[in-house]
Amino acid sequence: MIWCPRCNQGWVTRARVPGESETFLLCYECDTVWVDREPDAHPPFLILEEYLARFGLDGLWSNIEILEKKPGV
Repeated sequence: MIWCPRCNQGWVTRARVPGESETFLLCYECDTVWVDREPDAHPPFLILEEYLARFGLDGLWSNIEILEKKPGV
């Protein structure tokens, strides 16, 4: 897990939408999503709400599955 290069306030974890095979990277603090690339402070990136809208879902953490736990948890 890496520290978020965009907000510099949280860990970036791997996650997915349940039932989907595609995984993405997500910051625990700023909800930035990176698909098919390593985290970077510069676009292109999405916000979780935008990403989940692609699946017809609300931008809620309850609509995703976290695949890695934060360090120390």
